[in-house]
Amino acid sequence: MPVYMTQKMSSGVLKPITYYRGGGAHPSHVVSSKFTTDAKNDYAATRGVAVGAVDEGTYKSGQGVPTGGECKKI
Repeated sequence: MPVYMTQKMSSGVLKPITYYRGGGAHPSHVVSSKFTTDAKNDYAATRGVAVGAVDEGTYKSGQGVPTGGECKKI
């Protein structure tokens, strides 16, 4: 089973997106921080909002491919 980092991004009433990327069971802080930054920037660009308006959900590592709602591999 592949192991992914996952994190949901949202902003106000806009539909959230759960992002995921391969990273192993225990990715380094540098890798996880880049994933969060990339997800936040992509959400802002996709939904047409400022990066500062994006709310970060809980970061998780060692996950399977997320299901339910809108999910995007980055």
